[in-house]
Amino acid sequence: MAKTRPGLVVVTREWTGAELAEAAERLVPGSVDRSVATACYLKPEKLVETMSALEANEETDFVHLTNLCGVDYWDHFEVVYHIQSFVRNQIATVKVETWDRENPSVPSVYPVWKGAWMQECEAYDLLGIQFEGHPNLYRIFLWDGFPGWPLRKDFLSMPGGLQPGLNEFAGVSRRDEPPVRPVE
Repeated sequence: MAKTRPGLVVVTREWTGAELAEAAERLVPGSVDRSVATACYLKPEKLVETMSALEANEETDFVHLTNLCGVDYWDHFEVVYHIQSFVRNQIATVKVETWDRENPSVPSVYPVWKGAWMQECEAYDLLGIQFEGHPNLYRIFLWDGFPGWPLRKDFLSMPGGLQPGLNEFAGVSRRDEPPVRPVE
């Protein structure tokens, strides 16, 4: 059993989407799009201002961007931010959506957390999400001129809208007998 000082909280507290939405709305009115059980969705145009307020406010104190990643949902992209307070031992999840599949773009949070630099480059490199205001957005895994964005769901689309790979799991449908017979 770990020894702790009196009053020290050992378990990290995870903010609910509703708690974070309430705090964000109080700090930057009109910033919240909606909330779900585990995350708060912010409006893209208010993203940097709200993240800056969440970082600077004593109650929230989210001074660290633990993780930033992109997600492809076929019809839109999300950028997911996991933010953390070390002093208050708390974490929260913020999301922002972009509905333009051809040129997905959200504001860069680099002005708030310098650690966003490489994480935004990774989301750009693999999903093609542009981060407006990023000082030097470039590919970090793939070479310049690489065709496309390999983590997009439609990356390997074939003519006629077909997708490569199996249409179903093995053993699900009946197959024709092989053209050879076992030796008796």
